[in-house]
Amino acid sequence: MQLTLTLLSLLAGVPAAPIKNLDRATIQDEYDFIIAGGGTAGLVLANRLSESGKQRVLVLEAGPNPEVVSAYKAPGGNQFLGGTAIDWSFYTTPQEHLDGRILRYHRGRCLGGSSVTNGFYYGRGSASVYDDWVKVGNPGWGWDDVYPLFVKGTHFNPPTDHQVRGFDVSYKTHDPSAYADGPLQLGFQGYVPPSGVGFIEAASEALQIPIVEDHNIGNSTGVKQGTGHLDAGFLRSSSYDSYLKQAKDRKNLDVLHFAPVWKINFDQGTEGKKPKAVGVAFMDHPTGIVHEVRAKKEVIISAGAFNSPQLLMVSGVGPTSQLNEFGIEPVHINENIGQHLNDHSVFSIMALSTPEFSTTDMAATYQSLRAAQDEFYTNATGEYTAPSGITNAFQKLSADELQAIGAGDVVSAGLANQSHIEYLFESVFYPSGPTPYYTPRANETYISLTASSMVALSRGNVTLRSNSMAETPRVNPNYYAHPADRKIALASFKYLRKILAHPRMSEYTVGPSHGEVSPGAGVSEDDEDAVLAYVRANTIPNWHASGTNQMLPEDQGGVVDPRLRVYGVDGLRVVDCSVIPILPDVNIVGSVYMIGEKGAEMIREDWEDL
Repeated sequence: MQLTLTLLSLLAGVPAAPIKNLDRATIQDEYDFIIAGGGTAGLVLANRLSESGKQRVLVLEAGPNPEVVSAYKAPGGNQFLGGTAIDWSFYTTPQEHLDGRILRYHRGRCLGGSSVTNGFYYGRGSASVYDDWVKVGNPGWGWDDVYPLFVKGTHFNPPTDHQVRGFDVSYKTHDPSAYADGPLQLGFQGYVPPSGVGFIEAASEALQIPIVEDHNIGNSTGVKQGTGHLDAGFLRSSSYDSYLKQAKDRKNLDVLHFAPVWKINFDQGTEGKKPKAVGVAFMDHPTGIVHEVRAKKEVIISAGAFNSPQLLMVSGVGPTSQLNEFGIEPVHINENIGQHLNDHSVFSIMALSTPEFSTTDMAATYQSLRAAQDEFYTNATGEYTAPSGITNAFQKLSADELQAIGAGDVVSAGLANQSHIEYLFESVFYPSGPTPYYTPRANETYISLTASSMVALSRGNVTLRSNSMAETPRVNPNYYAHPADRKIALASFKYLRKILAHPRMSEYTVGPSHGEVSPGAGVSEDDEDAVLAYVRANTIPNWHASGTNQMLPEDQGGVVDPRLRVYGVDGLRVVDCSVIPILPDVNIVGSVYMIGEKGAEMIREDWEDL
């Protein structure tokens, strides 16, 4: 009986035999490349490695097809994705410098990964960051090297005449030369409340942040309406919707979801040779049966900042202490795996606003939400055409100012020539739910101003709970462990209040203290202890975890070399956000797409498939 893969066609005309007892698919038992993880970068790899038709490629994804939670497609549906079937819903360890709080950490668990579940914002960051990647030991990763890949992978959809007539297009500008005709669709949100435009002008005037044409041409510093990964109809363009759908009919590409990789299999080889990755074991979740599949050329791990180091460790590649603790037979010892976790964190101040300047009421009742959804799906108009906020300002502080606020270590770390703080406008009470300082009320509407350090110096780690991929790893971001991070937070708090107090923002707030309700007038910005107490109580992740398999020399903390090959073994690469050696000064999804493009390009070069 001929069985059909859930998404893609049977690989025809190959000598490998089908895997038995896989009731929902026909998967061969050998491929040229096996990609462990079908997230943002994984599906870029799937597209590019299968492009020539010469390579047989298999993608194994732990989660489902994202269509099972179709709310992901619309901008307004983004707020309903947490805790669903497409969210890993990790939890951190108790955070020592956040008064022991345990934080929920959302990560996409589906084809497309976090490009399906994130907040839509697309950015590239400053050229200086990528040039710094070269300085720390990664030739070929400078801005001039990677910028063409950013351009290649994207297509920009400017507002149509209909959209120009229907929505405020102030500051919706872009540089056409920064985009091409790639799979990933980019554009602007539709509805922008007047308070969003006010934020742009207030941030510019209060903090002297320039209003710019485009954030994506090598300098992230500035403010404008943010770019989102949105198609011309205001629907999400994830790696699933773009890269995979472009490639889905290729006969040499198979993709299987609900198929988490449990282990990398190695051939230990003869004495004097490195162990070689020769395949993987994966669990078919619908049947509960474990299968093995061979890789003729390479296994490529693309499971993200948490699961990629976990998969290496349970497969025997990792720190001695982790392998010994869980009785895992060592394949190669590398003390760096799972270490150096780097992330952006975020906190907000919240203010009362009148309803027409907030989108709080859109989801206040099921009737109002249904009305907004009906308008969106019928006419592509209304508040559901916008996420709660992708209007961002990026501020660069001078070296003297960094020294003056007590964050001189940022300069010492070589991070002076980039943006340092991101400010984000949210047209709701963000994050949702009460703070220790204020409980939102059903008859009130809100806006929030958010700050996120782009130069965090604290480092955390990812460690094992067991020797099995069936259990999630321990995730410790270690927020605010470094004193400079706390100094940046104190400065950010003052800057947020300056934006809120600006006349262009005061037009949209009601009540004393420029409408501020959390933390409110009871917390003086001159009382550092009180401000830090607020920050500790309200900080959450900004969902940009990286660095747990750094691209650096091994003796300097590295796990992969500049061609993304794992040190100490052959036939194995990591291609995802975990390899990032220095976080870009921006939300990272754009960088992850680029890493997928760059990784695929290098793999094809190495196998002469150009």
